[in-house]
Amino acid sequence: MTGPRHVETAAESSPASALPDIEVVAILLVDDDPQARTLIEMALADAAFEPRIEVVHTARAGLHRIEADEHDVYLIDQLLPDGTGLRLIHDAKSRGAHKPFILMTGHGSGALDEQAWREGAADYVEKHMVAAQLERSIRYALRTWQAARLLLDRDEQLRQAQKMEAIGRLAGGVAHDFNNILTAIIGYAESIAERDELDALTRRDVGHLRKAADRATALTRQLLAFSRKQFLNPTVLDLNEIASGMLQMLPRVIGDHIKTTVLLAGDLARVKADASQMEQVVVNLVLNARDAMAGGGHLTIETANVALAEPRLRAEGLALPPGPYVMLAIADTGSGMDAVTRAHVFEPFFTTKPKGKGTGLGLSTVYGIVQQSGGGISVDSAPGRGTTMRVYLPATTVAASRTAPEPPPIRDSAGSEVILLVEDNDAVRDVTARALRRRGYRVHEVHDGDEAIEWARTSGIQPQLLVTDIVMPGASGPTLAARLKAHAPGLRVLYVSGYTEDVTVENEGRGGTPVLQKPFTPAALAERVRAILDSPPA
Repeated sequence: MTGPRHVETAAESSPASALPDIEVVAILLVDDDPQARTLIEMALADAAFEPRIEVVHTARAGLHRIEADEHDVYLIDQLLPDGTGLRLIHDAKSRGAHKPFILMTGHGSGALDEQAWREGAADYVEKHMVAAQLERSIRYALRTWQAARLLLDRDEQLRQAQKMEAIGRLAGGVAHDFNNILTAIIGYAESIAERDELDALTRRDVGHLRKAADRATALTRQLLAFSRKQFLNPTVLDLNEIASGMLQMLPRVIGDHIKTTVLLAGDLARVKADASQMEQVVVNLVLNARDAMAGGGHLTIETANVALAEPRLRAEGLALPPGPYVMLAIADTGSGMDAVTRAHVFEPFFTTKPKGKGTGLGLSTVYGIVQQSGGGISVDSAPGRGTTMRVYLPATTVAASRTAPEPPPIRDSAGSEVILLVEDNDAVRDVTARALRRRGYRVHEVHDGDEAIEWARTSGIQPQLLVTDIVMPGASGPTLAARLKAHAPGLRVLYVSGYTEDVTVENEGRGGTPVLQKPFTPAALAERVRAILDSPPA
């Protein structure tokens, strides 16, 4: 969208002052009077903005220049050598013109006023009143147009956000259900693999089954990333360190046919994000840029501190609050994208690559990671001029996070403790119980929270560990844990979950209850159980 040139000010960060100050206005004057330019220049000599006037003398020439969309406002004389101003406005509007038109006429009337309004003119000015009214008419016309465009832009941002939210909910729900299925597939495959009597062919088939399940797990993780329901471990970090750490691998990723330039800000602010996920963002954006430059080109990686005010947020289509951000930009000199591609570029499974050459999840994963980290991403691209992806993350003044020491490895995941297992998915419950029993644990299985509470009340057995899904029919996992711990304060708890929307407790690493993400392997489950049972009491 083009428009009057303006300067961003600090005041523009508030909604009440979202419209920019008008400083320079490009005017197209369509008038065959040789004195028309002089008349308009005199009328705008003391205007609060700088007028830049282009003059054409016929309706045909005016229509051609209006279609170029290089001006901010159009001054149209009513009587032209090849038609009327009203007809020109009608033709221009029918071809998509959206900037404000001001009709100029020697004699105004109520009928002309009505006709001008019907054709979409913002105003009309009688020529003998140009000196007194034109500057005000232009300012009001532009303010009205700016306000209308602002509403349209925000409405479009809302529609886009609602569309992406709906797709995200669908993707997250699919991933959640598949995580339960994959937990069962992986568990049963591991159960078969642990048998001693397997022949070589069966063992090979089980290995292929596990590899397929691992690939499916990777896809569900990408869907969860897009839907902003993946597990994150946010820490305070420096994006310069992330970008610098990736430089060593870039030649292997993009090839020698692409030249790379890195521009890292020296005083970059910190952000709070998951370091491994930020690395994934960089890799995915670089791979996308590489694929757009199959014949070679130039890749630029840049970081910067930016203060996002309302005008820039609007221009980049970002639904973020104004304030200080850290920008990570990946730019390429590739083929670029048209408007249709830009509108769908972050949707899962959307790809312009040939069939079998991509999943269409790379940029959707980036979108989800950035959104879940509290930031936004914009796309600047057009056919033939490359693409720039800009990631914005909120700047933080919190001190950099210290790296937690690695926990000691679990040497023996077996045990004999009593475990209460609560899971409403029958297959997941079955493979989980099998895995724990094979390692010596005494497992009591129940279907949901209400059944678990009844079992605890009537069985007379005191479990050392509760392993529970978070969202279940009846009492939820956290509710169940709270009720059981009220009578047994020493009870340890391990939650299992398909995605973070389930998690109503703090993630581990921040003083909360441990969470094991589905799909998990029996070995990972057993190691986590052993670690919790061996940990000191809370």
